Amino acid sequence: MAMLQLGGPPPKEVLDYFRSKRLRPGFSWQDVWGQEHAYAFTVAKATEAQVLVAFRGAIDRALSKGLPFEAFQKDITGELHRIGWGGPRVVEDPAGGPPAKVDFTSPRRLNTIFNANMRAARAAGQWERAQRTKGMLPFFLYVESTAKEPRHEHRQWAGTILPVDHPWWDEHFPPNGWGCQCGVRQITKAEAERRGGVAEPPAGRTETFRNRRTGEVTEVPEGVDPGWHTNPGKSRAATLMRRTTEALEEAGPDVARTEIAKIWDSNTPELLAKLPRDVHVPVAVAEEIATALDARGPILALGNRTLGTKVAHPERRLADFALIQRLIDAGRHWPDPKHKIGRVVIGEVGGVWFRLAIGASERERYMYVRTLHPIDERRRAKLEMELEGK
Repeated sequence: MAMLQLGGPPPKEVLDYFRSKRLRPGFSWQDVWGQEHAYAFTVAKATEAQVLVAFRGAIDRALSKGLPFEAFQKDITGELHRIGWGGPRVVEDPAGGPPAKVDFTSPRRLNTIFNANMRAARAAGQWERAQRTKGMLPFFLYVESTAKEPRHEHRQWAGTILPVDHPWWDEHFPPNGWGCQCGVRQITKAEAERRGGVAEPPAGRTETFRNRRTGEVTEVPEGVDPGWHTNPGKSRAATLMRRTTEALEEAGPDVARTEIAKIWDSNTPELLAKLPRDVHVPVAVAEEIATALDARGPILALGNRTLGTKVAHPERRLADFALIQRLIDAGRHWPDPKHKIGRVVIGEVGGVWFRLAIGASERERYMYVRTLHPIDERRRAKLEMELEGK
């Protein structure tokens, strides 16, 4: 496997991505899966916190200083010896599987850990910068791999030109596997036209992959290694809800209400509407509804897919979402007849009746706003009768 050479300290976005991760012990690389890599730092077989802390510190130092693999290897090897992990050891599987023998000082293992973390962090930083500059550089060009033996599919993708926000990048934004050295370059409309212009993304099949640790079944594009089928930068945006929600949950409902009110009294919602989709912002504290939905916490979040729909509708107002806390406090709620995991809230705020639909993600049980609509008195009465089963 080729060793990654960084060539100087990275942009701020790269460090922000890496440093925002929380420690996540894991026995297998499948224990931390897909988008979870965007907010969890893990090393396969590192089930003890001190090992993870050592690796995160060494990678952070290499990343922030632009150090090559050799410097990282020397740094982490010394640290592993210091904490008693300087050679082969047997690691028990917390899930009850057979134990495994591991040597974290193995050059091959260290190279894999170094490359995977560095490339993912730089990819996430590149995506975040692209979101700011896509007005002038609206396209990504898939750049041919520098590997000696690039994969067949990756060679076929080289030269692909698509808009920065095209959904093809959700699963094909490099790196696309262990040791993948592909990249993308952001280009202007003029360069895109000189290169033949935008075309349909390369056709390809998918392969069904079953995560033996979690049981999750995922369709992965052929040519992309399982676990690498997510866009690191876009996944990071998707985790904003998790990180903010977790912080507010820890702060308690009273503090959370105050902080959420500050968010909706700022320009954050307007900025959110312009960001890539799958970004969320807290909008209310809903303890009773959280209990009814068996949610992981009382924080209700709003995604900009829903927000964008509101902004695009001439008869609706962005400010309506700022009323959700009052609506939940003053209104009544029932099970949502259209969704297995959902509640419907009907209430009056400022002389206007609203219907609010709330859901919770099946796997992680985060609450989110499905829809919010103003309704007239007649519609309100009809809805309440239907929800009461009359």
